[in-house]
Order: sequence, then C-alpha cells, then structure tokens
Amino acid sequence: MKTNNNQLRTALFAVTLLVLLASGLAHADNIYVSSSPGIDKFDSSGNKTTFATGDYHPLGLAFDSSGYLYTATWNWGTIEKFDSSGNRTTFASSMNVPGGLAFDRSGYLYTAVQGWGTIEKFDSSGNGTRFASGLSSPMSLAFDNSGYLYAADGTRIYKFDSSGNRTIFASGLSRPVGLAFDSSGYLYTSDYYLGKIFKYDSSGNRFIFATGLNFPEGLAFDSSGFLYVTNNGAGTVVKYDLSGNGTIFASGLSSPGGITTQIPEPATLLLLGLGALWNLKKIPRTKVP
Repeated sequence: MKTNNNQLRTALFAVTLLVLLASGLAHADNIYVSSSPGIDKFDSSGNKTTFATGDYHPLGLAFDSSGYLYTATWNWGTIEKFDSSGNRTTFASSMNVPGGLAFDRSGYLYTAVQGWGTIEKFDSSGNGTRFASGLSSPMSLAFDNSGYLYAADGTRIYKFDSSGNRTIFASGLSRPVGLAFDSSGYLYTSDYYLGKIFKYDSSGNRFIFATGLNFPEGLAFDSSGFLYVTNNGAGTVVKYDLSGNGTIFASGLSSPGGITTQIPEPATLLLLGLGALWNLKKIPRTKVP
C-alpha cells in the first residue's frame, strides 16, 4: 500500500501544531508591574527582574499583538513604547494625566486621560483622535469579546460602543480603578477605597469576589485564569484563583499600580506550525511497499 505524501504532511503538521500549542499554553506567562520608579517583570514563580527604570510611575500597561509594551506615564503626560529588551521610545505626548490603556481588535490603542476627562484613540503611528469626552476622572479601560469598551470613572463603570456612545454599566462604587475580563466574560473591578474586588456578569449584576485589600489598583488575568491584583497600600501583588482564594505573589514593592500579563499569541504559534509544515516538504520520502 502506498502512503499519500499530502496525507502524511497533513498528519505530521497536525501533530506538530498540537505540540506547539500545548507548549505555548504551558509556557509561563510574564507579569509586568509598575512601581516606583519603573517596571518590574515577574515570571510565574514570582521571581523579579527590572524591566525598565526612570523617574515615572506608569498607571496603564498594555501589550500590542507584536509584543511591544505600552505604558501611560501620568507625570510625563506621555505614552511610552518598549521593545522586549526594555528600550523605550515615546509613542504619544502632551496629555494631562494619562491612565488606563487598552487595545481593540483592530490594533488601535485607547487611553483614559484623567485630567481631560476623555478617552483618546491612537493608530499605530501615534496619531490621536478623541473617542469620548465628558467623563469625571477615567481610570482603567477594558474591551469585552464583542468589542465594547468599558471605562472605570468616578463611582461608575461606563460601556461604550464603537462610535463612542456610552451607557452606565455599573454604579454605586467607591472608586473603581482596575478593570479586567476573565475568559467567561465576567468583568472584574478593584474598588480602591473599599478594598474589594467586584465581579459583574454581562447584565451588570454584581458579586463580591475578594475583600480585605489595601487600596487595590491594577487587575490582570494570566492564561491559566488566575487574577493578579496590585495591592498598592501593602506593596504586594495578590494572586487569586477563580473561587477568590488569594495568595501573595510578590511583596516588598513600592506603590505597585499598573499590571499586565504577556501571554503567548495563538497566531505566533500557528506561524511556527506553518514553518514546520514547510520544512516537512524538504524531507526526502520513500514509498512504503
């Protein structure tokens, strides 16, 4: 019986891609935390290295699809862009206390500008347009799976459509700061003054997820579904499972604020798999009798 080379390549490709995907999913995420005076990088075990230093304290952190890290530096009024080695360039400037950052599915970067009460939108070249205005003091931003943008502002969380039209998603908060969605579509927010983490379903129904924090700020999920919270007043990062059980992930930090995780991109793993398939074509084959 003869083996069809196309079938063989397809089977080998499928196996290779599955291995690569499994490897990527098992890959330890990197956690980036802003503190005074810079950005610390942690592996999944909590081991810390210094990623960047300088006389600034970024409030917002976000990765683009190419692996560049963007930070909103409130006292400089800028958005800084870092490569994987920590080399920095200024992406946008002349803002009045920029805070939260979030990328949409098209690669546009949004930032909440507290001093202006606005949300600004930037293309990949750093050209900015105003997305929304009339806010009180917007902090963090987060997109849901449907492309709606959520903004923590004052005592409320607003929901914006793609045209910048807003509705009130949640109210009655003390000072929501961090925002993050889990893989099931629940929205989490840190209430700075109450020391709590609240969890919301898509209808805006609220549940208490965690309590007893000391001025919590940034929120970020890793690829395994753990939630990381910067506990500003205690100088720690707390790690929570989905049941709200928390452990200290990192301590001894100076005013930790913004946080983000760097998760392997499925698109990158797919390209690796395609490369493996291309190499398979070059392997000499013999017919099986």
